[in-house]
Amino acid sequence: MNLKTNIENWIIHDPNPFIIFSNNAKVLYLNEAGEYFLSFIPPKIIYDTIINYAPQSPKFEIVQEKFSFGDFHYDYALIGYDNFDEIGVKFYENIHPIKKTLDFEKLESVNIYFLLEMARTYVFLDKRIKFIDIFDPDLPDIKFDKNELIKIFSAIYSLVKENNKINTEVKIKIGEYIKINHKKYKILEVNIFAKNINYEKLEFENVNIEVLNNKISLFLPFVI
Repeated sequence: MNLKTNIENWIIHDPNPFIIFSNNAKVLYLNEAGEYFLSFIPPKIIYDTIINYAPQSPKFEIVQEKFSFGDFHYDYALIGYDNFDEIGVKFYENIHPIKKTLDFEKLESVNIYFLLEMARTYVFLDKRIKFIDIFDPDLPDIKFDKNELIKIFSAIYSLVKENNKINTEVKIKIGEYIKINHKKYKILEVNIFAKNINYEKLEFENVNIEVLNNKISLFLPFVI
């Protein structure tokens, strides 16, 4: 079949990082997503990782393993080679499921920092807390149910109420997306760091919450 389409354009603009290394860990080829990826993660780390999963003979295999490199997280990877001088990898992004579709007409623009402050005022009304914030000042308002988001923030801060110092970080999560109404959106990540956490499972629609040792992470669809 003769195609007029340049297949390489599909590779270059693929949102999944695609990288080919030489057998001495030199980067020989990468697409735009791969270039962005390697601007944060040293190539040798990626090379050493894929070598551990490389097939024993020239072929291509899907590796069903979760790969994490800093803020980049992937569900699986295609790793392979057809000669002994080069090896390639293509990582596939996580797409977090949403429990239901969103009715965007019922959402309103909210300032996430204002709502965080409202939740703090409510939860810590009778206690003095040292708050350390790492905020992106250029972050725009997002579209969400304001009352629901205040409930979420209040519930999370209630889990760390027995602390004198609480760190809060708000940022866009790199390399991951949420799928809503058949469309991909970036993820807004809110991290609460505290020494003491009252472990309790929190469940709210359209958000993901993870409770770790000294960290609570909230993942919101970044709809603006």
